[in-house]
Amino acid sequence: MNNQYLSRIKIQFVGFLLLMFFISQLSFGQVQTVRGVITSESEPVPGALVMIKGTQKGSVTDNNGNFSIDASVGEILVVSFVGYTSKEVAVIGGQTTYNISLDLSTSELLEVVVVGYGTQSTRNISSSVESVKFEDLTKAPVSQVGQMLQGKILGVRVNQTTGRPGEGLKFQIRGSASISAGSDPLYVIDGMPISGGLNNLNPAEIESISVLKDAAATALYGSRGANGVVLIQTKSARSGAMQIDFDTFFGVESVPQSRNLKMMDAVQYAQYQKEIAVLNKRPVNPMFQNPDSYADSGTNWMDEISRTGSIQSYNLTLRGGSERFSTAVTAGYFNQDGVIVGTGYERYSLRFNTGFQASKKLKFSFNLAPTFATNTNFSSDGNPYGAAGGNIVSSALITTPLIGPYDEAGNLRLTASDPATFGNPNWLRVAKDRVYENENLSILTNSKVEYEIIDGLIAKVSANIELNQNKIFQFNPSSAGRLFLPPPIIPFGSEQNTNLNNWLIENTLDYTKKINDHKFDVLVGFTSQKSRFESTLINGTNYPDNKIQAVSAASQLAVINNVQEWSLLSILGRVNYSYKEKYLLSGSIRRDGSSRFGPQNRWGNFPSISAGWVVSEEDFWNFDAISFFKIRSSYGIVGNFNIGNYSFRNSLSPSNYVLGNRFSPGRAVTNIGDPALGWERNKQFNIGADLTLFNDRIQLTYNYYTRYASDLLYNVELPSSSGFNNLQTNVGELKFWGHEIGVNTFLVDNAKFSWNSNLNVSFDRNQTVSLSTAGGVFFHGLTGYGFSSHRTQVGRPMGMFYGAIQDGVYINQQDFDSSPKHSSSQVGTIKFKDLNGDGIINFPQDYTEIGNPWPKYTLGFTNDFSYQNFNLSVVLVGSYGNKNLTHYDNWVTNLDGVFNVLEEVKDRWKSPEDPGKGLYGSTQAGTTFLERDRWHSRFVKDGSYLSLRTISLSYNVPLKENKYINNLRLYSNVQNALLFTKYPGTNPEVNTRNSDSGINPGVDENSYPVPRTFSFGINFSF
Repeated sequence: MNNQYLSRIKIQFVGFLLLMFFISQLSFGQVQTVRGVITSESEPVPGALVMIKGTQKGSVTDNNGNFSIDASVGEILVVSFVGYTSKEVAVIGGQTTYNISLDLSTSELLEVVVVGYGTQSTRNISSSVESVKFEDLTKAPVSQVGQMLQGKILGVRVNQTTGRPGEGLKFQIRGSASISAGSDPLYVIDGMPISGGLNNLNPAEIESISVLKDAAATALYGSRGANGVVLIQTKSARSGAMQIDFDTFFGVESVPQSRNLKMMDAVQYAQYQKEIAVLNKRPVNPMFQNPDSYADSGTNWMDEISRTGSIQSYNLTLRGGSERFSTAVTAGYFNQDGVIVGTGYERYSLRFNTGFQASKKLKFSFNLAPTFATNTNFSSDGNPYGAAGGNIVSSALITTPLIGPYDEAGNLRLTASDPATFGNPNWLRVAKDRVYENENLSILTNSKVEYEIIDGLIAKVSANIELNQNKIFQFNPSSAGRLFLPPPIIPFGSEQNTNLNNWLIENTLDYTKKINDHKFDVLVGFTSQKSRFESTLINGTNYPDNKIQAVSAASQLAVINNVQEWSLLSILGRVNYSYKEKYLLSGSIRRDGSSRFGPQNRWGNFPSISAGWVVSEEDFWNFDAISFFKIRSSYGIVGNFNIGNYSFRNSLSPSNYVLGNRFSPGRAVTNIGDPALGWERNKQFNIGADLTLFNDRIQLTYNYYTRYASDLLYNVELPSSSGFNNLQTNVGELKFWGHEIGVNTFLVDNAKFSWNSNLNVSFDRNQTVSLSTAGGVFFHGLTGYGFSSHRTQVGRPMGMFYGAIQDGVYINQQDFDSSPKHSSSQVGTIKFKDLNGDGIINFPQDYTEIGNPWPKYTLGFTNDFSYQNFNLSVVLVGSYGNKNLTHYDNWVTNLDGVFNVLEEVKDRWKSPEDPGKGLYGSTQAGTTFLERDRWHSRFVKDGSYLSLRTISLSYNVPLKENKYINNLRLYSNVQNALLFTKYPGTNPEVNTRNSDSGINPGVDENSYPVPRTFSFGINFSF
């Protein structure tokens, strides 16, 4: 997309905003002073909060329950106080006095939250559902939805695995994982299950988020509900006077020095190279002869490729309308310059949500949300060995500190190498010269018609469409070489275009009826969905020069085309029943037919049932301290159909045939399909309880869950006589279980000061129950050194780290002679434990489990403090007991002397008299490969951490009788403020090699650093 086209979009965008502003001014309601008294059971309620809905403008009642506030005709007054049911009252023209009575209740439990295919009061929910309100989501300015939810939702882990702008957050509900199918939850926006994640969704568009965790909550999503469902409701249209909200923030980002790997400086590195030469009886290069001469010089390459980044965000929301037509419009712009030179992210977003009440029984709604996002995030996660350039962060770290990026004339060098290292590019020049342009245009639209056939019976038809176009253009000029291949190189490039068309049509009937103390809610529906994804990749090589970068300029082209389609037909039903809102029962079922599965196993049924008992409503209950006590339990079966397409079919690949003593091109069967291939099935059980204590001041939630995942998909080895290597089919079973504890407290709540907190702790476990493999075990993960990094075995947690156990180094000849050894071992090399007791170190005979990547528990802790007009919010997140595999040790502790290395390598073995600390062995040529290329316990580090994720401070500016501005809030925020951990890597949450299934967790290959962000913003409404 060229600059002229982008400019045209920007001009039209600004013009639209100005038009909407002008329209809003024409319909702005008349402002008047509203007074009244708030009572409960004829007694005044002092300290009650009276707010204008959708704003921060409010008033607090005095000791006699009196209040006074300026409000426009059509605006909604929201009256709330701890221990009482919130009440909403519309401001009517000509009426200035309002006497409002509040009812005693467990207010949090009467909240209505979004669940699958509808809404439900939290009091009446018998399944496991967590929700976050808009007010809680907006306390910290962030670029992504996932950042809002970190530490906020019980049983949901949101990890920031990389700091790449606009990327890097992974959701995991109740430790979900699979052997080869996907482990991400299903994301549903305004009823539409979308493809991919939430990276490009503007957080300012969101009204509420619900997370469905157990089978009773997710069964209505059938074959897609195994990993949980994240329901996102965007800002809905509403009637009343037009309200305009504008929010903007600016910020700066930087990488804390404490989070960078500490490499050798110039003096240490020169000394290191000198010692290697002496040990190997080589002449010392003059460049390394006098290490102390570099005392005041040297290059920190991480500093060279890093910079202070910036962020800016602008969001404008307009909501209002008449009794029959209402609308909500949110327009946003976000820009982030990454902390690595050359990287960045930009997003334009717009959302129209409209509603039209054609008659008392007929209602139409239409939502349209286009988003255009670009990023320049070239390769910056992973190892430095990639054919297209590798991870620039890892590559820069191991570059010699004796050479800087600029020459004596101040020009960027072409290379950055010394006599000991392989030829390396100048990584700062690579960051500036390499071209990476990713453009993404997505459109999400929902249309819905609702008709009330009879009282309580509503027919609903919705049509949902998701369109996505993505283009990635890359060009590597002659100056942008890679590790082992210094520039100048022959330029190469590529262009990839993808298109996604995803549509869903749903037809439902919902009947609600109350007969005396009996309440019924019955839902039936039929849905159909189809998705088509097409990708075309053009690789161009042998460019004549750097001037024309289009792939058409390359002399050699290779084209790869890929088309993926799937469709889903479903029938669903649900019945919710309550008696006196004391006994709760819910049952649901969905029947899915998917094109992804074989003709012998194409349809599946996914039933669930849940029940709840509000014990505190019983006559025998007389515990005044416990105002609400509910027990609930559920059981159901859901599926996981994220296995890709066409796996059940035999596949063909290009092959040559010999015809008449000549090769002739053709195709041959390369994979055997399984006509009985089906989805993974998850049988889930949940039991829990909800309590509120001391007049709602303490709210407790507890869940215990178990989940059995069966029919796991895996490539089973076939005998060679079959002519094929493997067959993908359903094998194996996994067990997941855990405990979840949530505590909400309202410790102080009065007119001047309030303090509430939320603590949630999750204990998630998993175990391999059965595998249809030899010995009930299979190896997976990183296999670049001949041995896998992970092992899954029956009776043990899945994905355990697998390797040898380091047992120090061979300090001297006596130690060497008396210890088991490998055929390549020498005095000074590292030694391993002889686990099989044969007196010899061999691999994998002496491999074992060397670490557990799964945390013992995860936690989130949020505290909100309010004093008069000030508000302070502090969020902590943490994980304890998990290990990480520091794959980056392979290159940052490489003792061959061809890279710069970690500073701690200076304490390696140098001689029997100077054996070091026992972690790193000798630099003797030919002896380092065991230490570098075999998985062992030194690679495994404690990944526990506690992060002060967010500190947000805001101030509501008092406004007296201002007819233009209803609310004005100033705020500041620190994101990723502090990190407490013993983990030596840059980010304990990192997982650069985690597959979609989640079975290879905890691998750290060094990634884009997660920055610390300081931001300042202003929010006002009028």
